[in-house]
Amino acid sequence: LPEKAEVCGREAINLLTAKSCPALTTDVIIGGSQLALQIHESCGHPTEADRALGAEAASAGTSFLTPDKRGNFRYGSELVNLVADATAPRGLGTFGYDDEGVPAKKVYLIKEGIFKDYLSDRTYAGELGLPSSSGAARASGWNRTPLVRMTNINLEPGNWEFDELVQETKSGIYVETNKSWSIDDKRLNFQFGTQIGYLIQNGELGDLVKNAVYTGITPQFWGSCNAICNEKHWRMWGTPGCGKGSPGQVMYVGHGTAPARFRNTRVFGGVVQ
Repeated sequence: LPEKAEVCGREAINLLTAKSCPALTTDVIIGGSQLALQIHESCGHPTEADRALGAEAASAGTSFLTPDKRGNFRYGSELVNLVADATAPRGLGTFGYDDEGVPAKKVYLIKEGIFKDYLSDRTYAGELGLPSSSGAARASGWNRTPLVRMTNINLEPGNWEFDELVQETKSGIYVETNKSWSIDDKRLNFQFGTQIGYLIQNGELGDLVKNAVYTGITPQFWGSCNAICNEKHWRMWGTPGCGKGSPGQVMYVGHGTAPARFRNTRVFGGVVQ
């Protein structure tokens, strides 16, 4: 916190007089904390097997990733590798065994852009004909039935330095830190509002703007990912209050990621709050 205080203070002051984000379709670099929420909403929830089979629709809807898509559906570009990893160090979704006694494991949900597997428990693994549960049965307490929940849903790092990524982006915007979000109950159409943005002009971070909102459709959006920063910029973020089920259960999950770039994304200025 101390090392971030000066930057955050300066940005907070500058946001008071900053112009609202212009409307444009451009390359967007999404910072780690914002991309963690993007992963949570458009990657974690739709890969939950109970949603895909229509057995769970409370709180966050169902899923567009129906069983016929497993193993053949292009979810993102070849750079996109997403894992459910309950063994990841320092993750809020890290544990030794899930609540059905399945050992913690690492499972590829998306491999080189192709949808490979679900988050599952023993029941839904059996219904889908999977060789084993992915170890994702989690309950919020002793008096609740375990549900299929996220563990640590991580985007594996690429090989870009952040400065190089900005320099290679001739025109675009860098956005960071969530302000608001909305996504439909199939986890397809979304829009995310961010607290701060920097216009990128000729490969450099330029004017600071506020109320930057970006929007897209999940597979097209992840299909437009053409660069991910390397391990130096990768870190584990946490979501301590993910809700699901009825009666509701709150669970803590992790999301490891580094900043990434997405081509031809629609951006506009949201309502001032």
